[in-house]
Amino acid sequence: MRFLLVAALCAVVTACAPHQAPTSVPTPDTKIRYRTGEPLPGLGPLAHQDLGLRAAAEALAASATSPAARLTTGAVRAALENAHYPGPARFVVVVGGNEPPSSLFESVPTTLAVDVGWAWRDYSDGTRWWVLGWCARRLQLDDVPATVLPGRGVGIRVDGGKNPRLFVVAPGGKWREYVLTAGSTRWVGDMKERGAYRMEVVDGERVELLFAVHVAEPIPPVPLLPTQRTLENPYSAVDRLYTRLNDFRRVNGLAAVSRFPTFEPLVREHALCLAADGVAAHKTAQCPSLPDRATRGYYPRGHYYENVAVADTVDEAWETLLASPGHLANVLCRDCTHVSIAAVMEPAPDPRLYVVWEVMAFPAGEPAAIRK
Repeated sequence: MRFLLVAALCAVVTACAPHQAPTSVPTPDTKIRYRTGEPLPGLGPLAHQDLGLRAAAEALAASATSPAARLTTGAVRAALENAHYPGPARFVVVVGGNEPPSSLFESVPTTLAVDVGWAWRDYSDGTRWWVLGWCARRLQLDDVPATVLPGRGVGIRVDGGKNPRLFVVAPGGKWREYVLTAGSTRWVGDMKERGAYRMEVVDGERVELLFAVHVAEPIPPVPLLPTQRTLENPYSAVDRLYTRLNDFRRVNGLAAVSRFPTFEPLVREHALCLAADGVAAHKTAQCPSLPDRATRGYYPRGHYYENVAVADTVDEAWETLLASPGHLANVLCRDCTHVSIAAVMEPAPDPRLYVVWEVMAFPAGEPAAIRK
């Protein structure tokens, strides 16, 4: 079965070749698209090849100057933006030979409707650097212009989901939240600032769409992928994140939040559980919701705003947060008074940094442990 899977994919993958990602302003008719592509039955009945994801993979391959090249959060974000793909895609890299390695496709779920795109880059030592991206498709997005003139706007319309919400962050950092109604277009107007307006559609606790509309500004190029990095000390990283969060709140006219050591063990345990599970989520089957644990163990009930990020460095983790309107809204919550942050290293040969921010408000005062 594994041989048949690879054989079925070989015919399609030969059409992919790395090229330099565009850096100029896209033409007015360039659209951000989220449409079903060619089927890929070898990866399941609901898998489809997406031209945007393939273009993003090609941009990453073009940026890999060595077989030891590693993906970074910034490069992935830039590649998706250059390719005008609106999903929060995941990418995996495998170094192998000319045939697509089976391990390249093992991370793609076969029971979900997914978009898939991949590419490669050859090196003089005979190795081939394979990169594959995939994204679960749960909503349908109408075409959105990739660039607009200052003062104009865009209409956002999605189909599907239970209660989707749209978050928009302007280049200057101001953000707004919109409720999306099924079958209706939500107009986002008065886009005067030059730069990228980052847009995110959240349904429940899941980010379903993530993209940027540029106002008369070139799309930044995909940075060259690094081959080495220095592992960070998670404890010093946490200290920097506490300072950075409060500096950011002050710049946005909000009061600083107090470091809350009482919940730091809970947040660290949650980050460790997610890192061991290899998943960036608010909860998994193995890792229960942190607010639920805090509510069971402490009183009174608080208001919780949680962010989770996975990156190579604390700076990349912070940039990931800033690029996500929904996560940005969490750290800028107006009623919040306290925060607990944890950063842990993934238990893997090439570990990444898992960061959890728990920003909180306690209307009835600081909680204490419930006596048994």
